[in-house]
Amino acid sequence: MLPNRVKVTYGKVRGMALFGRIQPSLRLLPRIRGKVYLNKFGDLHVGKRLNIIGKPWGTQLTVVKGARLTIGDDVMINAGVGIAANIEISIGNNVMIGPRTSIFDSAYHRIDSLDDGSSMAKKIIIHDNAWIGTGVLVLPGVTIGKNAVVAAGSTVTKDVPANTLVAGTPAKVVRELTIHEGWLR
Repeated sequence: MLPNRVKVTYGKVRGMALFGRIQPSLRLLPRIRGKVYLNKFGDLHVGKRLNIIGKPWGTQLTVVKGARLTIGDDVMINAGVGIAANIEISIGNNVMIGPRTSIFDSAYHRIDSLDDGSSMAKKIIIHDNAWIGTGVLVLPGVTIGKNAVVAAGSTVTKDVPANTLVAGTPAKVVRELTIHEGWLR
């Protein structure tokens, strides 16, 4: 059994090896707890202090060849999250993503024989300071605005305006939020 300090250091070094960018300080490295499955064939860029929890459910990040996944500074990705970039997914700074959330920029297959497949994959943008609750499904082509909150169990099919709370399937605006300048989650 390894002492706790050795486990923490191992986790930080493992995070550095997985995500590939060596930061000037260990405090800025990704923090990974539990299982994280990384399928990286495209471009993956992570900011400072990325925090990923992979227990009790593993977290999966997939970036296919030619795609891009960008994750900003101080982002929290909780257990059981699945993020799959087939074109591009951009996650801003100070974003929190709740457990068992799925963010896919592709539908992966055509719906019927009349579908030409041109709308299967569309870019997803999640702006700074957004909070995505537990069990949310974010579908292709969606932009989630700055300071927005997506309630647990919602399915996001359309853009979410900044400074709003959305809920439901499909997600609809519940109310506007009061966010003071400089406030972070």
